[in-house]
Amino acid sequence: MKKYLYLQGFCQHTHYASLQPVLYEKEEGDVYRKVRMACDGSCSLCGRMEICDYLDDAPDEIGPEEEWKLKEERMTGTDTF
Repeated sequence: MKKYLYLQGFCQHTHYASLQPVLYEKEEGDVYRKVRMACDGSCSLCGRMEICDYLDDAPDEIGPEEEWKLKEERMTGTDTF
């Protein structure tokens, strides 16, 4: 199951402060592990989906006690994947 964590920060590609989605996938034991960025628009073309500063700031895994932070669907305007 895929879910998204939104982080606020500075995008090195667009040079804007914004909220960007980090993709998490569920693993054994109800733990979600981060996979990559799930940006849209020009951010999705930057080539930094696996090395983005947002991704560095995101926790490696999110357990059941913090699953409430994850969104099941991406916010409007982010459906390019």
